[in-house]
Amino acid sequence: MTRKMEISSPLVSIIIRTRNEERWIDHCLSAIATQSISNYEIILVDNNSQDRSVKIAKNYTNNIINMADFYPGKAINEGIRASSGKYIAIISGHCIPKNSLWLEKLIEPLVNDESQLLAGVYGRQEPLSSSSALDKRDLTVVFGLDERTQKKDSFFHNANSAIPRKIWNKFPFDEKTTNIEDRLWGAEVIKNGYHIYYTPHSSVYHYHGINQGGKLDRAEKIVNIIENLEGPAISLSKLIVDKLNIIGVIPIKGLSTNFKDKNLLVESIKYLKSCSLVSEIFVSTDNVETAKIAEDNGARAPFIRPIELSDESVGLPDVLKYTVEEIEKVRKIDLVVIVEENYPFRPKELLTKLINNIIEGGYDTVCASIIEQRSIWLDAQQGIHAIGDSLMGSRRTKPEKIHINLFGLGAVTYVDNIRKKTILTGKVGLSPVPNYPYSFQINKDV
Repeated sequence: MTRKMEISSPLVSIIIRTRNEERWIDHCLSAIATQSISNYEIILVDNNSQDRSVKIAKNYTNNIINMADFYPGKAINEGIRASSGKYIAIISGHCIPKNSLWLEKLIEPLVNDESQLLAGVYGRQEPLSSSSALDKRDLTVVFGLDERTQKKDSFFHNANSAIPRKIWNKFPFDEKTTNIEDRLWGAEVIKNGYHIYYTPHSSVYHYHGINQGGKLDRAEKIVNIIENLEGPAISLSKLIVDKLNIIGVIPIKGLSTNFKDKNLLVESIKYLKSCSLVSEIFVSTDNVETAKIAEDNGARAPFIRPIELSDESVGLPDVLKYTVEEIEKVRKIDLVVIVEENYPFRPKELLTKLINNIIEGGYDTVCASIIEQRSIWLDAQQGIHAIGDSLMGSRRTKPEKIHINLFGLGAVTYVDNIRKKTILTGKVGLSPVPNYPYSFQINKDV
């Protein structure tokens, strides 16, 4: 920007949104009072603050709007409707202008815009010592030191921004969205051929940053809005699932089991074969006859487990660890699908669903489960106590769900979890199936 902006610039309307900003609002407004531009007005849009935010703000402005039904875009629009400035500056009530040139440098690109294509300007945001490490990282990465004009990139941030009134007349902010009204507005103006400008010379201190301290519920809402605007993120499963080495493993101790004239080991092999994503099936057994049944029905049983792994004190993690270490001597493994023969009834497509879930959800392990909505009590040495919600209320209104793990019905895990025997200690996903008949189980050790 080469043309110097006159200090007697047209009136600027500063819109500030607040909710319980008592700790910050005086710092924000006192910094605004020191600005090199004095020809401005302040409109405070408050969302039912229960602290002294409004009382403090009245020391600086009488233009105060209260909004009980708060939406971020609607709050800005209401503030602008009550304003009269040629340029609109927007700042959050917990942001503090860094110096007296904040407002001048924020509107300078708009004043000097000869192309008439500049829709908005947003400035730098810097962390404070009290900001979390996540917020410090995000603010530093996003708000750099280089000026830039965005002709395709629609990123825009209303914690520190400015727009011409004539642009707002064409493109007001979305009044129904719960988050990222600024990003939606940016996408709209870019789509219509306008540009967005970033300036590092107009800076504010912003203690909680752009991601609200990494709050997951807020992130999920934002992602939903972005995906509605830009489409969902590419499916990781579709991208990589056919490149993974996925095997099926059936751990079994002793002879296989018959149920209603069917051999359950044979049925389990058939079940694994029905999943096209499983490339090879291994039966891990300590019994020669069981190994032969496996080989005769299209599975592999290339080794007989050591007898010590059949001891009552040895659990499934040890059996699986030995199994994959033997298999990895001859082939690469990424994912392991585990089924046990003692489930005679199995839902169709469960294994494919589990494989896709572990990839899409970023889980370490995914297991089949059933949801138990009745009260469950644990009888331990310390006495009997409830697990989860023990109230005998409506199943529809109970705030908690208890999942009962059906690991043997179907589970998928990454091979390194088996090596480390940490199958159920990482990020575990649960895939519910109907209770009847799939939870029916024939008790048999593996």
